Amino acid sequence: MESYNLALFLGLWIAAFVLTRLGLSRMFKLAGQNPLLAWVPILNWWYWIKIVGRPKWYMIGMVIPGVNILFSFNIKLDILRSFGKHKFWEQFFGIVFTFIYFPILFFNKDLKYFGEGGNKDWRVKYVPVGSGAREWADALLFAAYVAGGMRALYFDLYQIPTPSMESNLMVGDYLVVSRAKIGMRIPLTPITVPVVAPKEILGFKAYSDLIELPYMRLPGWYTIKNNDVIVFNWPADEGFPTDKKDNFVKRCVGVPGDQLKVVKGQVYINNKKLPTVGKQQKRYLVLLKEGITQDFLLENELGDFNIPDHIAPDILTMTEKAGGRLIPYLIYTWPENADKIRKHSMVSMIIDDSHDEGDMISDENGKPQMIRRKYFPNIDGNNYLKHDWDLNNYGPIYLPKRGETIKLTKENWDILKTAINTYEHANIVTQDGKFYSGGGSGPEITQYTFKMGYYWMMGDNRYNSLDSRAWGYVPEDHVIGKPLFTFFGLKKVIALDEIGRPLIQDQTMIYDSKGIRWNKIFSWIH
Repeated sequence: MESYNLALFLGLWIAAFVLTRLGLSRMFKLAGQNPLLAWVPILNWWYWIKIVGRPKWYMIGMVIPGVNILFSFNIKLDILRSFGKHKFWEQFFGIVFTFIYFPILFFNKDLKYFGEGGNKDWRVKYVPVGSGAREWADALLFAAYVAGGMRALYFDLYQIPTPSMESNLMVGDYLVVSRAKIGMRIPLTPITVPVVAPKEILGFKAYSDLIELPYMRLPGWYTIKNNDVIVFNWPADEGFPTDKKDNFVKRCVGVPGDQLKVVKGQVYINNKKLPTVGKQQKRYLVLLKEGITQDFLLENELGDFNIPDHIAPDILTMTEKAGGRLIPYLIYTWPENADKIRKHSMVSMIIDDSHDEGDMISDENGKPQMIRRKYFPNIDGNNYLKHDWDLNNYGPIYLPKRGETIKLTKENWDILKTAINTYEHANIVTQDGKFYSGGGSGPEITQYTFKMGYYWMMGDNRYNSLDSRAWGYVPEDHVIGKPLFTFFGLKKVIALDEIGRPLIQDQTMIYDSKGIRWNKIFSWIH
């Protein structure tokens, strides 16, 4: 992916570099080194290592990406000790907020060099012995700095929480996600609980919105392609900064510049069929001779199931003819596995149920009625577009490219307006088929130039996946990274309540662990 706001990032980096080197140059001078050497990138590490008394091979660790986070923690701590900064708050700010604390040291008239803070013998003699609480605080600071730095800059870990990507990615799979491969996104909310970086802890915000940086992305060496698996922030997670929205993993079926449509369940990109990667799941109605069990789910590799709210009369007739003892379930699996399940002793019948009639609910009298599902863009909020799209027949949808200028029309406004107003904050309104900037107070406009590129994400479990068909575009500033491989996999099976229904708490499926998926350990993701 191409960089974004690279000039702004370089400006901020240079500012942080200058502020840090102000303090570092004074420390170099007090330690007997030429202060100008502090301003020379990379070379200054060599003299920094010399000042604190670390071995020369430390320089190797400083030039290896990822490893240098560990080594930089040590030499920052060492130089703070070398100048008598032993209090926890001094070391915390000196390590985490170096660009703020080092300039303060530049103006400290009493600053003094005491010796080689990285030398073990010197530390034993001059560094105060900390309490048990202080040792724990130091250990947590080290873990947060190293793990948080790795997570923010290079790699992330992600656990598959839902069955939307079954059966290629299973609930319980742990993924290693590369942030740098597609271009590292600079954290938008830098003040946050490190390591896991959640949005909430015990109902409280786990970050501060005191500082929110604009979207910046460094250049990567890989461009996202059709059918790539991508981790991203869920656009529909409202009320949170972009990088604190829930993480989702889906297959990117459409990239900027594509026109996408779904015809009879088949995805077409620019009027060409999109090849299927891995196992494509469908929905089936299965009639069982007894209640479903976790053993049945495990044996047949079924990640989830539903109990249908309504059964067609012809199915009920077949059930009655079979003795009235069959129990209907909706399962999600790939066709070859459905053929295997059909031969199971518990199964009386299995029928393809991949059509989309809508959702069955009960009316005020308790009678079942069918209502249409809502798809992006929701026709209830549309100005012009009225569609009858469903899971199997959807679109066409065009995915704008960054820098592309598109003429605004009645035909495309309802599709594009979310990108234009929600994600790019253009505040354009339409009146009588015309378009106006400034929320209606500005001049009439006829076209719009997009600031970002937009992607389309869908789950491999197409009939049980909350994806772009429901909430639309994924802007490029929501893209986190590309999963590389599954480093571990737990064999998860959905928990059942006392009458055999899927166990759900707070709208989240509950799963039980039933061992390890050995074939998932260090398996590449396709």
